[in-house]
Amino acid sequence: MTIEPRGIIAVDKVGDRILFLDPRSLAIISEIRDMPCLPHELTLSPDRSRAFVPAFGDGAHGDNPHPNHLLSVIDLDRRVRLSDIDLSPLQAPHTLRFAPDGLLYVACEDSGKIAVVDVDKGRVVDRVETGSTNSHRLVVLGARGLICTDNEEDGSISLIDIKQRCLLGKIALPDPIAGIAASPDEATLYCTSGREPRVWPVSVADGAVGVPIDLRDHEKSAQVIRVTRDGKRLVVVGDQEPVVSVIDITTLEQRSVRVGAKPMDGAFHFDGKTFLLANEESATLSEIDLNSGRVTRTASVGTGCETLAYF
Repeated sequence: MTIEPRGIIAVDKVGDRILFLDPRSLAIISEIRDMPCLPHELTLSPDRSRAFVPAFGDGAHGDNPHPNHLLSVIDLDRRVRLSDIDLSPLQAPHTLRFAPDGLLYVACEDSGKIAVVDVDKGRVVDRVETGSTNSHRLVVLGARGLICTDNEEDGSISLIDIKQRCLLGKIALPDPIAGIAASPDEATLYCTSGREPRVWPVSVADGAVGVPIDLRDHEKSAQVIRVTRDGKRLVVVGDQEPVVSVIDITTLEQRSVRVGAKPMDGAFHFDGKTFLLANEESATLSEIDLNSGRVTRTASVGTGCETLAYF
């Protein structure tokens, strides 16, 4: 039985606000203004009662002149901002994920560290070195007790032990990397190249880098990459390029989907068949049917959303 979402939360980065959408019509129901500068990313608590939105600063990766250090806590039922957790002295929080220990792990780009946050106590309980000043995103491999960070310009992945909270080592890749995702069985990491339109599969067990998957209809390197919950498909989002590739992991068959300007990130619907993508520059959302590889609906939403989540 498919779970029906209660709503959608979207980070309107250009509008410096949080939007709440009806999951069926995609219409805006309410919004939260006066967010700390500048909301970038998003994750939900495991029980889907709260969202956590980091304030990255007013720049972009590698060019962030005024980095921020706050993490906003959003109540999803009341649709209000409850509080802000201060991560200082760590700066420029970006990708964030919960681990099985119940703690939230936040990649703080400008500090080269991961903040370990107890969200119930509202404070940082530890800081972990990534071994890089370019760690932008991370994934949590709960069964393996690992956090993996993508170190963009370094062209490496850092492996961090969750229990010991220490850097175990790195995996070197042939290219700088721009995005990272993990298969549901935690056997494989998928990394987008920051140099060419291709994806590198990496074995978690031994760090072996596999044969690259060339992105057929991308002219530029991609950035965000996602793996469907069933582990059967990759969704690769073009970087400054209005194209998304849906790739069958077994056959490597690719379906190319034309989307809006400056696609950023999105979320899988609970039905497992739909991916909702935020197009920042065109201020639209593209609803993609993963089976057909087609956009089934385009909606004008906000002034420039970066990411979103069903809850």
